[in-house]
Amino acid sequence: MAASVVRQVLPYEYPRYRQHLKSLDAESKVLRFGYSIADEVLDRLCDQFETDTKHNILFCIENDDLEFVAVAHIAIQGEMELAFSVLKEYQGQGMGNLLFRRVIQWCRINHKLKGCMVCLAHNQAIKHLCIKYGIKIQSSHGETMADIELDSPNITTYVSEQVDNNLAVIDYLGKRMSKLVAM
Repeated sequence: MAASVVRQVLPYEYPRYRQHLKSLDAESKVLRFGYSIADEVLDRLCDQFETDTKHNILFCIENDDLEFVAVAHIAIQGEMELAFSVLKEYQGQGMGNLLFRRVIQWCRINHKLKGCMVCLAHNQAIKHLCIKYGIKIQSSHGETMADIELDSPNITTYVSEQVDNNLAVIDYLGKRMSKLVAM
């Protein structure tokens, strides 16, 4: 598999997030939402995300066909809340780590330094990422609550974001060109 690149999803692309969420298998939906969720409920949630792109920020990793295979969602209502989803066939390939790193970078740059994340207590992958990135986790009643407190950005944060943004544009344009040439 080619290297995975994380890019910020543009507001007009938010309907693709709906498709991504609906493409998750049942177990991955439970990991993402904490419970089994029907497509009708997903539609209502996505309607909200799509109409409020100022308070719902998305980052994605796309496959060569430009399908979202992994997505991070930052909900900003006062403090931020983070959520991650990866299609089953792409799990275990480091995409959650790449998304997590990029989301933390964005939060620091945009001074969103406090927030939370809720996940299932048995979700070892997300718990591992929390520990890796210095996010405190507490478990109770089958859920894990991650209290996010990030450092302010520094020069390295800004330079890394610029490099990541440029790589994302190059990756996206390369995939678009490949699709056009294949037509």
